[in-house]
Amino acid sequence: MNSAKTLYAILNVIIFLILMSIGIGIFILAMILFGMKQDFIGISEELKSFKIETMLYVFTFLMLGIYAVFVIALWKLRKATKLLLEKDFYNTELTNGMFNSGKLMVLSSVSLWFIDGISNMFFKINVIIGLSEKTLVYLLIIAMGLFLMLMSTVLRDTKVIKEENDLTI
Repeated sequence: MNSAKTLYAILNVIIFLILMSIGIGIFILAMILFGMKQDFIGISEELKSFKIETMLYVFTFLMLGIYAVFVIALWKLRKATKLLLEKDFYNTELTNGMFNSGKLMVLSSVSLWFIDGISNMFFKINVIIGLSEKTLVYLLIIAMGLFLMLMSTVLRDTKVIKEENDLTI
């Protein structure tokens, strides 16, 4: 159970860091929308790579929405890990939390991968063919999501087998 405690702590840190970075991003984007000059983060360079400025904002809001879905997936995984810490393996809430977390991870990773590819082609006029570091991260998150879905199915099946065993005794 020591690894479950470590996973729980890591998930808390990751969720905090992601929420903090999303908050800072929204703050800086709001400052730009209100016309305040931002030279310290290099937004002016990014605006040049997009055809028009509204594409940057659409792209940013799409990414923020997908990041929010990913945070929800991590939050559901955190709740499932908390149930694992209580050694409650045959809980329906645990299996549903793991399954939903896996689905949301796959959804967010595929969406990010798709939007990243579309934005490179149409917004930045830059086509990347092959495996990049981002693509490998997207594939890793998809694999993690599918593994969570598989583990939730295994735990659901073991719950059914346990219930059948308890009835025969």
